[in-house]
Amino acid sequence: MTLKKMPLLFGGDYNPEQWPEATWEDDLIQLQRAHINSLTLNVFSWALLQPDEATYDFTMLDKIMALAGRYDMQIVLATATGALPAWLVAKYPDVARTDINGRHARQGMRHNACPSSPNFQRLAKALAGQLAARYHDDPALACWHISNEYGGQCYCDNCAAAFRTWLQAHYTDLAAVNAAWNSNFWGHTFHAWSEILPPMHLTDMIDAGTDKPVLAGAALDYRRFQSDAMLANFKAEKAAIRAVDATTPITTNLMSTQKDLDYFQWAKEMDLVSWDNYPSFDTPASETAMKHDLMAGVLQKPFMLMEQTPSQQNWQPYCALKKPGEMRMLSYQAVAHGANTVQFFQMKQSQNGIEKFHGAVISHVQATGQHETRVYREVKQLGAELAQLPEDLLASANHAQVAVLFDWPSFWGVEYATGPSRQMDYVKQVHLYYQMCYDRGIDVAVIGKDTPFDGFAAVIAPVMYTASEQLSAKITDYVQNGGTFVTTYMSGIVDDHDNVYLGGYPGSLQEVLGLWNEEFDALPPDTTINVALGAGKTCSASFLCDVTHPTTAQVLATYDDPQLFYTGAPAICQNDLGEGHALYVGTQLDAAGLETLFGHIAQAAGLDLTGARPFAGVEVTHRYSAAHTYTFAVNTTAEAKRVANPAPAGVDLLTGGTPGKELALAPFGVAILQTAR
Repeated sequence: MTLKKMPLLFGGDYNPEQWPEATWEDDLIQLQRAHINSLTLNVFSWALLQPDEATYDFTMLDKIMALAGRYDMQIVLATATGALPAWLVAKYPDVARTDINGRHARQGMRHNACPSSPNFQRLAKALAGQLAARYHDDPALACWHISNEYGGQCYCDNCAAAFRTWLQAHYTDLAAVNAAWNSNFWGHTFHAWSEILPPMHLTDMIDAGTDKPVLAGAALDYRRFQSDAMLANFKAEKAAIRAVDATTPITTNLMSTQKDLDYFQWAKEMDLVSWDNYPSFDTPASETAMKHDLMAGVLQKPFMLMEQTPSQQNWQPYCALKKPGEMRMLSYQAVAHGANTVQFFQMKQSQNGIEKFHGAVISHVQATGQHETRVYREVKQLGAELAQLPEDLLASANHAQVAVLFDWPSFWGVEYATGPSRQMDYVKQVHLYYQMCYDRGIDVAVIGKDTPFDGFAAVIAPVMYTASEQLSAKITDYVQNGGTFVTTYMSGIVDDHDNVYLGGYPGSLQEVLGLWNEEFDALPPDTTINVALGAGKTCSASFLCDVTHPTTAQVLATYDDPQLFYTGAPAICQNDLGEGHALYVGTQLDAAGLETLFGHIAQAAGLDLTGARPFAGVEVTHRYSAAHTYTFAVNTTAEAKRVANPAPAGVDLLTGGTPGKELALAPFGVAILQTAR
C-alpha cells in the first residue's frame, strides 16, 4: 500500500466547537499569518457528532472542514472516540471503566472507555466508519488520528472475561497458566478459568501505596492483555477507515515512556508514529532527546510531533513559561531526532474548562487580534523558517552506532517486583545510560528486543529484567558475530512470566556475559560506596551492588570499600566471545564511572568518535538523506554558547550563511548545517 505523502505539517489541535461560529474565520486568518498550515480537528466531538444512537449530525464538522479547506489547511482528522457521550454511558453503562479499587465510573473525564465493552467496540467502529465514508476524499485530509492518548487500565467484568479468553489463546491449558504464574504460591491454584480475576485491590494487588501484585506473572499478563485490548480498539477503527480509504496515513498519539502500553507492539499496526512532547521546566535535554529517539525507534522511521505547548503546561505542578526561543529550540530538537511535523496543543486557548490556562498560539490576550503576543510572534517566526526547509530533509533519517534498549515487559516486571529497592525507576535507569552516550556527543538509537541488533556496533540494555531463552540466543549471536552488548544489574533475572531463573543470576545470560551473580545488595538512599576503576582511578557507586563471580569474563573494576564484606568483588566485567564482547555493570556508577565505562564500550565496539561533539549544553545530532547530511546544533540552555563547528563545510539552512570554524549560538539558538554526502 502506498500512502499519501504529507508536507511538513505545522499546526495542531484546534477546537472551534468550543467557540461561536462567528469567531472561526478570524482564528484561521491569525493562524495563517503565523504560517500554520495544518489543523487537528474533532478530537473530542463524539457527543456533537452523535446526539443519540440512531442519529449522526455532521453539520458543524462540515462547516469547519470547509472553512479550513478555504484557508489551505491540511487536516489531521480525529475519530472523536477519546471521550464518551453522556447518552452512551447512560444507555450502556458497561462502556465505562472500573478502576483498580473496583469502582465503576459514570460519565465524565476523557479516555474513559472500557476496551472490552462490546457496546464501545461496536459504536466506536461505527463512528469511525461514518467519518471515513464522509471525509475520505476531502482534498484537505492529510492524516487520520484514531482516538487520543490511549492508556489507563480497566478491571470490569467484561475485561475479566476477555482476559480469560486472552489467556486461553496464549496458553495451552489452565495447567500451563498455573505453572507460568507459580499459582501454588499463597494458595492461588486455579481449577477453572472462571476463577481467574484481574489483579486489583479487591483481588491480588497489595494496596500499600505501591500496587505490588502477589502473582507478578498474572499482573504482567494483565498488562499485556490491556495493551492488546486497546490495540484491538485501534485496529477496529483503522479497519473501518481502510474499508473506504486505502491511502491516507493512520496514527494515534503516543506518549513516549508512559507505562500502560507496549508501543513496540502498537507501532506494528501504525502507518506512522506520532507523540506528545511535554517536558517539564526541569527536564534534562537528554531525557527529551531519549523520548524522541524512542518514538523514532518503535517503528524505525521519522515521526510526527503531534503535540507540544507553545508556552505553559497547566497540568504540571508549576505553569512555567517557556523562555524566549525555548519553544523554537524544542521544535528543532524534535526535528533533529526524526520529527517530520511540528504541531502544538493548542491553536486557541480555551475560555473555560480544565485546559484554560494551557498555552496556545492564539491566547486569551491574542484572541481578539487586538494585541500580538510574544508567543504568537515566536510561532510565526518558526513557521516562516520551517516553510523554507528543503523537502530533502523530510526524506532523511537518523542513524546511530549505539543503541539503548527500552522494554515494556521489563518496565512492568521490575517495578512490580517487591524488592530489591523502592528506588527502582525503570525509565530513570534507561536514561542514565542514554545520557552516558548523549553527553559524549554521539547519536543514539532507542530500540526494542525485536529490533535487529546487527546494524549497531554496541547495544546497551539497562535493567533488562525479563529475558527469554530466544532473546539470550539473539544476544549471543550478535556478540559472536562482532557486536558489543552491555547490560546491568537486575537484568536477565526472570523469564517472560516473571519466574526467576535458577542457578545464579542473570539466568540464560550467564554464558554470554561469562559470569554469575550470587546475590545483590540494595544500598539505602544517599549511600555511596567506592569502586576502583584501574590505573589509580576511582568512582562512587550507589543503588544496587551485585556480588559477581566471573567464569570467563575479565574484571575491569572492583568494589573498593572496607564497609562492604564483598569488597574486591567485580563491579564491571567484560567477556570476549567469538568476534565480539559483552560487558556487565553490577552497580550504579557515578559520572566518573560512566565515563570510564563508555571508554571500555568504545574500545570494545570500535566506535568511530571522530564526529562526536561533546559540547556541554549544545546537542549535536544528524539526519542523513541520499544526497545530504544535516547536522543540527541545538543550544538547549538559556546561555549563549560558542563551540567548534561540527560541520565546517556546511551551509546553515536557517541563516543561509557558512559559519566557519566556530558556531555562535544565542540562548536556545539552533543551526542546521547541510553538507553534501
